[in-house]
Amino acid sequence: MIANHTSHRFVSPTRKQGTALSLACASGSQTSMHVRRMGFTLPEVMISLVVLAGAAVLVAQLAAWSLTERARTDARLEAVDAATNVLERARAREWNDLTGEWASGQKLPELLIARWPDCRLTVKVEPEASRPSVKRVTVEVKWTGDRSKWPPVALTGLFASHATEAKK
Repeated sequence: MIANHTSHRFVSPTRKQGTALSLACASGSQTSMHVRRMGFTLPEVMISLVVLAGAAVLVAQLAAWSLTERARTDARLEAVDAATNVLERARAREWNDLTGEWASGQKLPELLIARWPDCRLTVKVEPEASRPSVKRVTVEVKWTGDRSKWPPVALTGLFASHATEAKK
């Protein structure tokens, strides 16, 4: 016996007859029921992208600032080393040899000049007004050009003559 399937619709035994879902499945038509899908809406995605882009810009600015500060700190440390070395050379000299001529002959190390070409060294030897047997040696390292706003490094040493040197 052949059954006529056109007049009767097959309904699954697991679904109840008479419900909108079973009728929609049986008939193949869509109903007015909304099916909620998992995921994000377009506005949610756009807002999250804007927040992510803002965070990326802030991280990039922080990285650029950090690199600039690192370079400035490295330059300052190298300048302090160079100024300290000049004061050490002054300490190694005889008191009578600490003159303006000696000061004008002082130069920055070649490596420092190569790395920081806009770096300048100034050395001054001056007598201490209130103490005749003391000389003040001032060493200043400063930058010019784009880095002129960086604070200079200035070190000062006071050098006293020994009793035997003052008699010479």
